[in-house]
Amino acid sequence: PVPIMQLQENEFRTFNRWLNSLIGLDGVADWAEGQYGVEIGYFITIYLRNLTAATVLYYLLGFSWTWLVSRSESVIGMKVFKGGDVKKKGSVLDQIMLAQMSIFLYAGLPVLDEWLIESGYTKCYMHLSEIGGLGAYIVMTVVYFLLVEVGIYWMHRTLHENEFLYRNIHALHHKYNTPDTLSPWASIAFNPLDGILQACPYTIVMLFWPIHYITHFAMLFCTAIWATNIHDCLVGNTEPIMGSKYHTVHHTHYKVNYGQYLILCDWLWGTLRNPRADKVSSKKIE
Repeated sequence: PVPIMQLQENEFRTFNRWLNSLIGLDGVADWAEGQYGVEIGYFITIYLRNLTAATVLYYLLGFSWTWLVSRSESVIGMKVFKGGDVKKKGSVLDQIMLAQMSIFLYAGLPVLDEWLIESGYTKCYMHLSEIGGLGAYIVMTVVYFLLVEVGIYWMHRTLHENEFLYRNIHALHHKYNTPDTLSPWASIAFNPLDGILQACPYTIVMLFWPIHYITHFAMLFCTAIWATNIHDCLVGNTEPIMGSKYHTVHHTHYKVNYGQYLILCDWLWGTLRNPRADKVSSKKIE
């Protein structure tokens, strides 16, 4: 596949070198490529960029979302699940430690994506003209999003319904199973293999369906923001969006509400469950 993608490979790499230069990583790139050769050094630089960005984003989102949750009713008019007003001692620190350890592996998935793209194994493209313009881009991106949504639903559901996978991989995240143990800091507090398995539909779908290069990585970036949102224990009517009220019920009841952004797949396959009204706290969070 590489010879067919020669021009696009250069474009993808040129974009990454421009991005590295923009954020001041030229020195890191020179060091990595000098130590390990141009090819391996290039991907090491991307990995270090991803690792730094993911770590900074995790803490920025954690602190800002925690502030928002503490003022949720006055700022955005949302209440918190009953029992979620005060977090169990040690739960947030536990989430931070687990997430920070897992980030080292999470940062490798976009590197794999980059290698697949530059090697010509995907349908990723750089220019809208390659797929027929803006209209085709919109249609293909919506279809890509929906295919990923279905893939994540079934991956997540399998991690629950397969006893081996649940016990050895996914159960670690579900120790946060009550509102007082859920917080924005739980967003990526997974076994690192768990997080990669749930994100891998973004990679798998682009092997056979066209997606714009920057759009693909922007979608991966947005998953971090969304994961923070759905673990905040707030209750709002966001349908057809799979908001945090649905994901909190997923953590308390395990085999419901597997979707990522939408309630669509849970509705189609009979796993959608709404929270009971009496589980919503009427207390304003101070």
